[in-house]
Amino acid sequence: MHSQLTYSTDFTLTASDVTPALEMPLSRLVSLVIDTATDHANLLGIGFEALRPHNASWILGRLAIEATGMPAVGGHYRLSTWIESASRLASDRAFRLTDLNTGKTLATVHTVWMAIDLTTRRPIDLLEAAGHLSDLVSPADPAICRCARLAVPQDAAAESRYEYTFRVSDIDVNRHVTTRRYVDMIVDLLSLDTCLTHRISRFDIAFKHEAHYGQTARVSLYPGGLASIGLDNGTAAAARLALEPR
Repeated sequence: MHSQLTYSTDFTLTASDVTPALEMPLSRLVSLVIDTATDHANLLGIGFEALRPHNASWILGRLAIEATGMPAVGGHYRLSTWIESASRLASDRAFRLTDLNTGKTLATVHTVWMAIDLTTRRPIDLLEAAGHLSDLVSPADPAICRCARLAVPQDAAAESRYEYTFRVSDIDVNRHVTTRRYVDMIVDLLSLDTCLTHRISRFDIAFKHEAHYGQTARVSLYPGGLASIGLDNGTAAAARLALEPR
């Protein structure tokens, strides 16, 4: 269900797509955010097909999630989205996740999107490529969380660290590592016991450098919940986790 400027998708969480804590994985929520944004952009005529003549594609630059809970197995939910800003280099899109059984908001999500030239891999002018984007902006909702600025610690010792080499299943349509994989890699810094006794109440991630098939990443967790995915040629992503007891 949707109006023109606000778009919603309803879903039921099945047992095949839950964590050991019987709730939606964070990466599944992020994938749903991306899919819902894609569907809405296509409806508005500013989706991937609209950018194709410009040899360009949408990419997610930053994301923030604040959650009081996550969808649980068997529950019925709605994810709604709208565009909150548009400029030459970026567009902000907001989301609200609602429990349809209780009417309560479980989470809000803030995302920052850009478009890149598929040959140069450089940002393009959004207002030129998606000409009517600025006409599709809705008023900003103060209840929606906002993306935070993230900096990778330069001198702090990592509390935990592991390495991961990207495989075929990690690569998306833009021929770089999919957002879902980055999110799972950050969550995998936590132990199973931590995930069973605590929930993620806040998650921020900023994508800084493309990662590709065959590269090996160093995934690190630092004091204060800061995390990074490092490559030999730069930092692929910086993130921050906040946990609360269940």
